[in-house]
Amino acid sequence: MASLCKIFIPFLSLLALLLSSAHSLTCSSQSFPNRTFAHCQDLPHLNAFLHWTHDPKNSSLSLAFIAPPPHSVGWVAWAINPTATGMSGSQALIATLSADTPTVRTFDVASYSSVRPAPLSFPVWDIAAEFADKRITIFATVEVPAKAKSVNHVWQVGTKVDPATDAPKIHEFAPANLKAKGVLVFDGEGGGGSPASAPEDAGVSENGGAAAAASAPGSSDKGGADGTGNGIPGFVVGLVAFSWGVISFSF
Repeated sequence: MASLCKIFIPFLSLLALLLSSAHSLTCSSQSFPNRTFAHCQDLPHLNAFLHWTHDPKNSSLSLAFIAPPPHSVGWVAWAINPTATGMSGSQALIATLSADTPTVRTFDVASYSSVRPAPLSFPVWDIAAEFADKRITIFATVEVPAKAKSVNHVWQVGTKVDPATDAPKIHEFAPANLKAKGVLVFDGEGGGGSPASAPEDAGVSENGGAAAAASAPGSSDKGGADGTGNGIPGFVVGLVAFSWGVISFSF
């Protein structure tokens, strides 16, 4: 019995850690003082999350985008692409980080070789950024086309910022970066349907128009179907079943 305890107690500690990680990696566990959103999604790439509310009455999309910058002076971005599905041609909100202080600005991402600070092609307001738990949160409300049924969006993270201009330098082209995009489908009542994805890459900006938010297979809309966008919960269930079998066998 004593030997069983020596084996089982560390196992329980590991199980508790995994349960804590599984909870912290779902958008349903995230909240914001003085802000509420109708829906949230665990985005399928770059450990990112999106909280959002679509208001068809004034054609607005309020959002909170959360992602960890890959470096202490890195950047994160969320963008709408009014005409395509990738980063090129998008209108982006980009938050850069300096001494744990985030600054968010709007950018016109004409191409990967042309990323410049500029007003967005559509109205945007209530822009803000926060940094906590090694993640940057971008808040904003953008105007989307009247009676829009969906919008294309992309998101991205990068490690470097130009010290002269504070503009983000190009991100990596790993599979996760290239797939960080999708379509946010509105239900016409402030909610959303099943999001769709498309493979490629992403970009950022500030001042509004047509909007987009992303998701893909493996992502989840917490305002609709449940899911976490990762395999931790299933793994935890397996560990619980295994531990129960060990106890039963021992006794």
